[in-house]
Amino acid sequence: MHPAGQTHRRANQHGYWVVPTLALVLMFFGCTASRTTRQVLAPLRAPASVLPVTATYRLEDIRSASSPDTTQVIITMSGPVQPLVQRLSQPERLVIGLPETRLPPQWTQYNVPVSDGRLLMIQVTQNQAKMVQVTLALRAMQDYRIAMQSAPHRVTVELLDTVTTVPPSARTAQKSPPRASPIEPSAPATLAPRAHRMPVICIDPGHGGHDPGALGPTGLEEKTVVLQVAKELRQLIQQEMPQYRVVLTRDQDIFVPLAERARMANEQQAQVFISIHANSSPHREASGIETWYLSFAASARAKKIAARENMMSEQQLSTLELILRDLHETDRINQSAVLAQSTQSALAEHMAAHYPGVLPRGVEGAPFAVLHRTTMPSVLVETAFISNPQEEARLRTTQYQRALAKGMLRGLRQFLQTTVVAMH
Repeated sequence: MHPAGQTHRRANQHGYWVVPTLALVLMFFGCTASRTTRQVLAPLRAPASVLPVTATYRLEDIRSASSPDTTQVIITMSGPVQPLVQRLSQPERLVIGLPETRLPPQWTQYNVPVSDGRLLMIQVTQNQAKMVQVTLALRAMQDYRIAMQSAPHRVTVELLDTVTTVPPSARTAQKSPPRASPIEPSAPATLAPRAHRMPVICIDPGHGGHDPGALGPTGLEEKTVVLQVAKELRQLIQQEMPQYRVVLTRDQDIFVPLAERARMANEQQAQVFISIHANSSPHREASGIETWYLSFAASARAKKIAARENMMSEQQLSTLELILRDLHETDRINQSAVLAQSTQSALAEHMAAHYPGVLPRGVEGAPFAVLHRTTMPSVLVETAFISNPQEEARLRTTQYQRALAKGMLRGLRQFLQTTVVAMH
């Protein structure tokens, strides 16, 4: 027999004791797992067959940390991974997919009980060759946030604000150091303390006062419609996302300069800025919804729209573009693009479901002055073409205005739950 075959047979003979021993170890740890404020997952040893290692990044560490108001699950990886997050029910769970990620070769699945009032269990599996899935079995949770950071690369899932609190034994156990993880441990991640004040969402109804904005065929003014949509959105956020405070740059028919709108959002240290507008075109058949974020690599059409909203000529816009280009933060542009995509997708999907024929025109970048001056992720939503007779008629109705607000709320919620927004 080939020497390699003999080696393989001897390895199998010596391995007969592994399975029963492993079962006893798992039973022991399953019965004696302590409820600590900070826990490290204890992986189970993989079976002989391991999924092929083809993913780009490696999962390195997972830890949980509990406090009276929040539970954090900190996932450390070897590189930048964009998580895919989904909340499911029956049973309640949060599923985080980590694309292009693998477990270390010796592990394929592990889980740990937490039971801190919000979280029951964390389970980690290599459900695809290039995808690690982290499942959080939930007990009670009002909301959640996902934060991403680098050096080291981490995804922190924060389960927010439930009425239950951490058991006294867990608070006492916080003084003890966490158990060592079989995966090479990294320093426990901690989120910066959240400010005592409520986080702010700033909504900007465009135009106002002596600036009516675009006009519809029968005289409907853009400034009137967008203010009504902004108020509907404010009411929905107050009802469905009470952990946020809503600020409007104007709540009546007054003119607010573009610089002042951005200053208000910055002064309030808003997490996001949404400017609401109605589109216009010399072609009355033009219709649909589109969402914009700040970009200086804009098409000719984008520059025309930005010039109109900025109330300046295209030549003046080109001069402004040259001045501001080097002053801009790349991270904020990237986050604004994500917010724009989230808003556009949710809004277009919601409107199409209730008003067949609504055209999704997509996401595009343009040098809008009001977006440049803000210090947080910012978008400008063109809700409809007020120049289109059918869309003007719809924009007059409270039902359409509320539907627009509901669609924007869905996109906003998705963005806030899956994207880290730097606090000021």
